[in-house]
Amino acid sequence: MAASSIPALKSTGWLSVVSLLVLLPDIGAADTAHIAQPWRAEAVVEGRDETYNEERFLNELTFRHSQPRPNAVSNGIRGTGGSVGSRRLYYDFRFRQDFGFRENRNGFLLDIQRSEDLDGAYQRQLVGFRQAIAENTELWLQGDVYSDKSLSDIYFSARHHLDETSWLHVSWILPDAYFNSKTDSPDEFETVPHSWFLQWHRGGAGPGLGTTVSMTLTPASSFISRQENLQVDSESVSAAFTHRQQVADWQITLELDGERTRRHYRLFADGESQTTGFDRNHLRLLAGATWTGHRLKPGFGIAYLDLKEQGFFGRALNDEGRIRRSEPTAFGEFSLPLTSGLSLRPALYLGHAHLRQTFEEQSDKHFDGFIGKLALPFEMMLSREDGAVLTLNPTFYLHESEFGGGNLQLHWPM
Repeated sequence: MAASSIPALKSTGWLSVVSLLVLLPDIGAADTAHIAQPWRAEAVVEGRDETYNEERFLNELTFRHSQPRPNAVSNGIRGTGGSVGSRRLYYDFRFRQDFGFRENRNGFLLDIQRSEDLDGAYQRQLVGFRQAIAENTELWLQGDVYSDKSLSDIYFSARHHLDETSWLHVSWILPDAYFNSKTDSPDEFETVPHSWFLQWHRGGAGPGLGTTVSMTLTPASSFISRQENLQVDSESVSAAFTHRQQVADWQITLELDGERTRRHYRLFADGESQTTGFDRNHLRLLAGATWTGHRLKPGFGIAYLDLKEQGFFGRALNDEGRIRRSEPTAFGEFSLPLTSGLSLRPALYLGHAHLRQTFEEQSDKHFDGFIGKLALPFEMMLSREDGAVLTLNPTFYLHESEFGGGNLQLHWPM
């Protein structure tokens, strides 16, 4: 399969995502770095097909998952989708379920993911099984299977349970495991990619509380795309830390994640070639506290984003560029009950964006100033017994008199 056709197979349009969010009864918290992020051909060959504007990451912050359950390591449906431009929808959706049987010594695993990272949108449909081999240890086998066998990913995993709510987990992932032997395209791996995923999770004293540390490591690999006239050598590491704790009447949240990516391209056409590189360093921090002892549950927090990218951004943009971006943001919110099953949780976001963006084929963009948003999320309790919550979240820009995009969220622990 040509590398240029991979995005069509591994990404979907926003209409299907919105349909899922509308049809499914509820949805939950983000933390996509706590989900394995293996090597993707469309990421290293195509890259993302847009240059972010000054509000892009403010939008993602205001559209983040508002409910702590289900989180990235628990069963259930969690999803959020929102408009980040006239032609762009940001979405993060996951349905994960472990169907246990034989006194939970075996299980059928289903994990459907649709989201995006700094290289663009992706989708996965993992199916598999787990088998207990000791009292507290399991082996997992999962696959992201496609009718085109060359695009299927294989996950070999082991999980050791430290207690009922805590574990150590390791996965060895073979992306496009049969590509060289099954593809009908002239593309090939010169060095076959693989990824390692490591995770430690400790459950807390209540639902949604606890600590999770995760890392995805992808060692150096080399892919030749004759369809796109390039060879790319790539390696990356991403990691995340999340901690949620109840301290007296305060619920404390701390999230930290980051990525380091290095790529080296050889672009060739008509017998000529040139070499270029690509570097990315990304860091995101969020810290917040909510006073759960008060009827209005007031909360406040800070967020910070730092992004540095330089080099060739892939065939989707087909351009050399340099991006330097930093954004500190402070936010506050409170919950206003309207009826027994409906509440309004107004939130105010005040930030400063520093953006310097330069490309060879595009106009330079520089921005250094205030950005802000007002969010008015209406949270509807669909089922108290199941903890299902549907959220409708209209937002408004404060740095300019414009609508800031609508956001729909669904959280349903299972």
